[in-house]
Amino acid sequence: MMMDKRHCGKSHLQLKVNSLPETVLLPGDPARVLEIASYWDNAKEIGENREFKTMVGRYKGMEIAACSTGIGGASTEIAVAELFQLGARRLIRVGTAGGISPKVKPGDLVVLSGCVRYSGAADAYIPLNYPAIANYKTVMALIGACQELDCCYHEGLGLSLDSFYASKTHLIQGKSLPSRIEPLLNEWVKAGVLQLDMETATLFILASLLGIEAGAICTAGSNLFFDYPTTTISNGAAISAALLAALKLASA
Repeated sequence: MMMDKRHCGKSHLQLKVNSLPETVLLPGDPARVLEIASYWDNAKEIGENREFKTMVGRYKGMEIAACSTGIGGASTEIAVAELFQLGARRLIRVGTAGGISPKVKPGDLVVLSGCVRYSGAADAYIPLNYPAIANYKTVMALIGACQELDCCYHEGLGLSLDSFYASKTHLIQGKSLPSRIEPLLNEWVKAGVLQLDMETATLFILASLLGIEAGAICTAGSNLFFDYPTTTISNGAAISAALLAALKLASA
């Protein structure tokens, strides 16, 4: 049965504009959109609905936007699809993550070249042997920005999982729960995976399918396996690096 496309569309972002800048930064948290916009000139909000807050402005003369994706692959899919339809062609996730490699300390940045996929939203589009990889120019721009800003960063693979607690069931006190991912994490650490998050694989898969550029830079808020001294975690370094990388890409 053919679906009537006239009745299939819905705007979850609820934007007040008909087009967007080509470059959009994607934090998960709506509050981080405001933090990102504080670096801009002429920042203004153009949409807020559920977990999605969207703002536009200018950074050193470049038109730019930021849109929060909320938590997880499903809401990230909605944001990416709807941003694309309004003209977004370069997406950079500015996220937070949990380190699992002993190299990744709280406060460090991770530039992701690709992700191990445990993402139901991505799986709904394409089989598991289709890789979740970043755009190489975006990876290089993010690395260059981290080096120029003298940030402590790592580059490599992450793992995206459509669950927060399944990788750390001990945090659910009073109940012993099964987990299909928790027993596998040590193997992924041995394989060189640096971090866990819930959004990046979906972003990379959708961007590849849509033919647009995508990258991700995450701030490690903690490390799941290794105890490090408590440090103040700031998103500032990741935001600065993402903005500088976006500027480099736009002017290339």
